[in-house]
Amino acid sequence: AAASFAAAAGIGAHSAPGAGRRASAVAGSAVAAAAAAAALAGHAPGEGRRWGASTSRRAVGCSEGSPAERLASWKARWDAKRTSWHLTDINPNLQRHLDVLLPKSSLPVGLGGLGYRVLVPLCGKSVDMAFLSRSGYRVVGVDGAAQAVQEFAAEHSATGASIGVAMPPEVPADKFKMHALMPICDADAGAIMPQPVMLLEGDFLALGPKEAAALVPFDAAFDRGGLVAVEPQDRARYLQVLSDLIAPGGRVLLVVVEHDPFANVTSGPPHEITENEVKTLCGNRFEVKLLHREDRLALEEGMRERGVTRFHEVAYLLTRRAV
Repeated sequence: AAASFAAAAGIGAHSAPGAGRRASAVAGSAVAAAAAAAALAGHAPGEGRRWGASTSRRAVGCSEGSPAERLASWKARWDAKRTSWHLTDINPNLQRHLDVLLPKSSLPVGLGGLGYRVLVPLCGKSVDMAFLSRSGYRVVGVDGAAQAVQEFAAEHSATGASIGVAMPPEVPADKFKMHALMPICDADAGAIMPQPVMLLEGDFLALGPKEAAALVPFDAAFDRGGLVAVEPQDRARYLQVLSDLIAPGGRVLLVVVEHDPFANVTSGPPHEITENEVKTLCGNRFEVKLLHREDRLALEEGMRERGVTRFHEVAYLLTRRAV
């Protein structure tokens, strides 16, 4: 079963042609009965707050120091269930720009059909992953908190849990763990069987070119709250990892925020990232297109409580340039 999940997700450079499609059908049939018995209703776009009152929404790479030190405080927040950044609805930016990120004309449908491979860096237990899976896409999330992985599986897996998956040898097992699950089927999705969701537990910033090649570059990525969570000095590293993980021509829906300093004189998280900074960070690796900028100060009570006088949410489409 673990090998079937990995092949269906497209992980590993030596998968035989068509292996993913066959494996997806095998994995899907194994959970079809449980999925049909526990259909999950779709989510409506949320018009309330989208950003936590006191912290960023991700659990990795958000403080100075070694990888262990970067992860420790966020693991503690997950363990203590202090996760105000988590959204219970599908992110409206993803719904609004899904057709730009993942054109429908290229999406295979039906049991066993292989959709785009989508990366969700610093994923937490985002419901967006289940949404993408039930829409026909193969999702791989990366997060440093084991509790986030466990909670996502408990809330979205057809079996209520995930299974361990062996990774390619290029991905060190002492630093990373791979989990796999098949999300609960959505009764409104018709004949589309959910695709596997793979969760890579570990420090996103510790992924290098060797690991990225072994994971196989992705067709697309959704980043809401990842880049804005890492410390400014880690942004260049973050973009390097992201670019290594995205195939040439692949697209990234990036959502950042713009705001003045908080009342405690800190810059974040979530940290402000301006349009010029996005373009500078992307350099010659990504083409940058502004999709929209939304003034959300009136809707983000938590941000007003932190003393900001302006707060904009900004979405960009990044397109990976040819290497």
